[in-house]
Amino acid sequence: MLRIEFEDAKNWLDLLDAIRDIVEEAVFTATQEGLSLRAMDSARVAMIDLKLPVVYFPDFKIEEEKVSFAISVADMVKSLKGIKKGYRLVLELKENILRLEFIGKGRHAFEFPLLDISPESIPSLKLNFEAHVKIETDIIGNAIKNIEKFSDYIRFKATSDRLVLHGKSEKGRASSEFLRDELISLDVIKECEASYSTEYLMNILGRSELSEVTSIEFGNRMPLKATYTLAGEGEVSYYLAPRTETELE
Repeated sequence: MLRIEFEDAKNWLDLLDAIRDIVEEAVFTATQEGLSLRAMDSARVAMIDLKLPVVYFPDFKIEEEKVSFAISVADMVKSLKGIKKGYRLVLELKENILRLEFIGKGRHAFEFPLLDISPESIPSLKLNFEAHVKIETDIIGNAIKNIEKFSDYIRFKATSDRLVLHGKSEKGRASSEFLRDELISLDVIKECEASYSTEYLMNILGRSELSEVTSIEFGNRMPLKATYTLAGEGEVSYYLAPRTETELE
C-alpha cells in the first residue's frame, strides 16, 4: 500500500511537466525515505533526477520497504489539464492502478493503469564541476530563449568574474553576459566552456514553476547540471551531455 498527499496539487502537475520534457514514461520508486525518480531520455543525452523526501509531503504512508510503479507521464499530463489551482491531491497505489483524487471545489478522481516497465538501473553521476553558478530562473530562461533563435547549440563559458552564453549560425549571433554581482553566486575553480543542445536547454532551464533560483554546474567538455530546490527540501536535477567538437563542425 502506498498513499501520498500533496498539499498543493499544482506541485505534482509541475513535476509531471518537468519529467515529460525528458521522458514520456517513467518509473517512480517509493521507500520509507520518500519518492524518487531517475530517468534518461531515449537518445541518452539528458537525465532527470527527482528526490522528494518524506518531509516534503503532509502525509506519506508506505507499508513495504520499497515500491516501484510506472506510468505514462504524457498521458497523465493530458488527462489532468482541466485541474486548476486550489486543490489538494491524494495519490494512492492500489494493485495495478494509480488513483489520484483532487480535493478542493468538489472531489475529482482519476485512475491510471500502471505500465509493465521495470526500473532502469542508472548510476548516480559524481562529477567534479569546474564552475558553480546560481542565477534567477527567469533570467537564465530568457537568455536561452533569446539565443535559441540563432543557434542549435549554446556555448557556456565561466571565468572568475562572469558567465557568458553565446550562439551563432548563418542567421547571425547572440550572447548574454552576467557579471559576478549580477549573479546570486559564482564559484569558478577553473575557467571553462562547453556547448549544449539548445533544444534540450529550452526544456531544462527557465522552469520558474519549480524554483525561483537555478543552480548550474559545468566544466570543460563536461555535462551541465541544473538543479531546482523545491519547497520542503525536494530537489529536481537535470544532466545534459555536452555537444562534441565533431557535432559542432
